[in-house]
Amino acid sequence: MLVTDRDCRTGGARFAVPTFGEIEGKLLVCEVVATSCLRQLLAHSGGFAVPVIKRRVRRLLEARCHDEKLCEDDTEAAVEYAFQLVDAAAEAAGKKNAVSPATEGCETIRRLRAMHAPSRKRP
Repeated sequence: MLVTDRDCRTGGARFAVPTFGEIEGKLLVCEVVATSCLRQLLAHSGGFAVPVIKRRVRRLLEARCHDEKLCEDDTEAAVEYAFQLVDAAAEAAGKKNAVSPATEGCETIRRLRAMHAPSRKRP
């Protein structure tokens, strides 16, 4: 995993550039935490959580992209990608009716769906 105290480490762990495995591990943890949190949120909020989340994501991404001086096309692409992730996470969390039918299926979305496929055993 990616660590923040690299200077105190010995060997390869002290190098500033993380390995692909460290990055992939961190992304995997983020996906699991986000999906778990969304599942909990959807379980206690009825069907209103996804639209609220999408509005907040759009507002935050637009502000962040503006601060980074990204063009409107890049901002809209970031928002669309975020919406795909929210839809996939909502689907993985069990709220299939909250998912937009326009969700394409990028690699992360396929991984989220595979994480919670009915054929997998859950502990």
